[in-house]
Amino acid sequence: MLICHVINSLNRGGAETHLFDLITEQIKNNNVVKIVAIGPDSKNIISLENEIANLGINIQRLNGPRMFNVFSYFSFANYLNKENIDLIHSHQPRSDFMIFVLKRFSKRISNIKWIVSVHGKYDTYLEENKFSNIFRKIFMKRLSKFWGNASSIIAISDEVKEWIYNLNPSLNTVVIPYWVNKNSPKEIDTNELVIGFLGRINKNKGIEDLLDAISNFDLKEESIKVNIGGYGNVDYVDKLRESIREENSDCINFLGYVEDREEFFNEVDIFVFPSFSEGLGLVLLEAMSYSKICITRDTKPMNTYISSDTGYLFHNVDSLIQKINLAINDLKKDYSVIEKKLSNIDKKLEKSRVEKIFPKFQEVYKNE
Repeated sequence: MLICHVINSLNRGGAETHLFDLITEQIKNNNVVKIVAIGPDSKNIISLENEIANLGINIQRLNGPRMFNVFSYFSFANYLNKENIDLIHSHQPRSDFMIFVLKRFSKRISNIKWIVSVHGKYDTYLEENKFSNIFRKIFMKRLSKFWGNASSIIAISDEVKEWIYNLNPSLNTVVIPYWVNKNSPKEIDTNELVIGFLGRINKNKGIEDLLDAISNFDLKEESIKVNIGGYGNVDYVDKLRESIREENSDCINFLGYVEDREEFFNEVDIFVFPSFSEGLGLVLLEAMSYSKICITRDTKPMNTYISSDTGYLFHNVDSLIQKINLAINDLKKDYSVIEKKLSNIDKKLEKSRVEKIFPKFQEVYKNE
């Protein structure tokens, strides 16, 4: 089967990392894979282009600005016709929109099977720009109608499936989550604990709540270090830095974009994921795969992976303070609690292995 994946860019994020894992397995199963990136990669975030190219996959780049360049549509249509694609699998709304337009105006492309993967609840993410939030809600409502032209809709979680249903109840959606590989954890040094966060630095990720909670700790006195990994708007990151208590400033490190995730997780003892809204939260699964004690907001879908059996859940800043204190106390004084949580994490992740999940994609691809 000749499969063409279409995605906004190849900057490493949850959707892009999942795509890389998916095409790796598809090649192992003797599929021919091609990729179309409809826009350029950001210079501030690592691109997966080289890793994908090393798999022997051809990457077709369209001209920006993404879905608003009419010449990109002609170039894209010509590419799809020339390559004799059997199946198009699009990821992210802009890519979905372009495929919908091409299928509507090209008879050849209209006959190609189309799969849509929905990687998040796209109109629920908090942003400073109110106009962008309003436009996104209008666009997603319209796009959900276009999804009805696809052969199958894949949601990465039950929460995303419910979100899709609320947009368009007529869509039939199948849930296929991301998978993760188990990694070897590093032994915890309770003499100096490291609290970690990894993700985009923005309001939606709840980073402000984390820093508010951290401000209640005397980090130097309690031998706690905080590592904050991820790219964010420079002005916003500067604002966050200014909010930090002076006595804690030497103990809080803004790492910027993290290329070596293994090194990051090996330094972390407690991983805090305070995001308000996620489709799934791949970074949370990654933290679990490194056997990290996780604290996350008590909201779906994060609380389907983390519970009191596997970690700690919080509702607001006050409860986040309590759960950080509880995790530190368990690590230092009652490690049997931690061992039980880590054992339960391993059991939870058994359902997130590639052997369990990849066959679900094959099933969707084969269904007519």
